[in-house]
Amino acid sequence: MVKVYDRNRNQIIPGKRVMVAQTGEIDVAKAIHTEGLGPVQAERAPVVELQQTGERYVPFDLVRLG
Repeated sequence: MVKVYDRNRNQIIPGKRVMVAQTGEIDVAKAIHTEGLGPVQAERAPVVELQQTGERYVPFDLVRLG
């Protein structure tokens, strides 16, 4: 399993609250979809699925809150 990190180098873990840096929207990371990706590719691809919106974000666009 590939680990992904937010813009402050905090690991993003499913079940933890995150904030979308551009909008300030707060949500919970539902899943990390890194199947078939290397560590560098996972950092640059929209792999973090959020719970309420269902959208996927690039890890660098998020800030872990808890």
